[in-house]
Amino acid sequence: MHDQDLADESHRGVHDLTLRGVSYDTGSNFNTGQGELSRVVWSNARMREEIAAIDRQLHCNSVTVYGSEIDRLTETAEAAAERGLHIWLQPRLMDVGQDEVLDHLAEAAELAERLRTDGAAVTFSVGCVHLVSTPGLLDGDTYHERMANIHAGADHNFLRPTATADLARGAERLNEFLGRAVEVTRGRFGGPVSYAAAPFEDVDWRPFDLVGLTYYFSYHPTRAGYAAELGKYREWGKPVVISEYGTTTYRGAAERALLAFDIVDRTQEVPTVYDGVVRNEQAQANFHVRMLTMFAELGMHGATVCEFIHPTHPHSTDPRYDLDAASMAITKTIRDDYGDHGSPYRWEPKKSFQAIAEHFATAAKEE
Repeated sequence: MHDQDLADESHRGVHDLTLRGVSYDTGSNFNTGQGELSRVVWSNARMREEIAAIDRQLHCNSVTVYGSEIDRLTETAEAAAERGLHIWLQPRLMDVGQDEVLDHLAEAAELAERLRTDGAAVTFSVGCVHLVSTPGLLDGDTYHERMANIHAGADHNFLRPTATADLARGAERLNEFLGRAVEVTRGRFGGPVSYAAAPFEDVDWRPFDLVGLTYYFSYHPTRAGYAAELGKYREWGKPVVISEYGTTTYRGAAERALLAFDIVDRTQEVPTVYDGVVRNEQAQANFHVRMLTMFAELGMHGATVCEFIHPTHPHSTDPRYDLDAASMAITKTIRDDYGDHGSPYRWEPKKSFQAIAEHFATAAKEE
């Protein structure tokens, strides 16, 4: 990201995002090599402390609660509702059959309806980038393969393309699947429904109440590129929300968009950050403030920062093992035992946390 380009073109003091939030992973079945779920260490008490920080310290008025376990989604959404936060409820399952995904959506939609009828402000998301997460829509047996095939021409280390993704054919399959997902959801949930789409997904937004974008796949050197890309979604005549966006924690990461995560040699017994990566919390913080300001100026209804915490990528003072540099989290996870996935840990705010908190606090005062 060229700092000066966006700094010159943005208008400081514009804070008109209706929904200002952060995404919160309750444990998703990603293939991390650190257990079945991305949150190995979990307790209701810890979760409530973190939701409290999202409310009181980060000054969010919204939170995206996502994950694979319905019980965890339930207790987290309830904790957020108790604090009066708007909830984006987003069940996620990776690499399971489409019927199983729909069954999972149905169960989560029933949870969303219970919360809504109890007075919570809930928007239900039928998923996040299904072309990647759900088999049968694109070639590739795993979500890593499907992501690699989408980025077949990119420069990366971890991903291994097996084909070039047919995005046009994928769009047909995706929209058929999304139609089924909306039908399942609306049969159980009476509130607004959205989806978190990647820019490479050609979604028919007519069945949805809001247009949602997972927006860490794009990089534009100037504001004009973002304005042109986001402007196309406003043509649907519906509120547009940035369902999730972010960048990792090193110099030059924003220019690599999603592939900024690919700075770790994961073939090593202990995953090791490649030489030349320079941790830079201030760059991440600057990116967030610029993007939040720009999203507001461009008329987005809301924006959700990715993400509150990423425990599978612990921080180390040794740059070789500082996996947090490859994380979009705005807090750093510090394990008691770095090498133990189940180790107790604490989190500390990064500079991005502090910058976002100040930005959101100012927005709240201006409402």
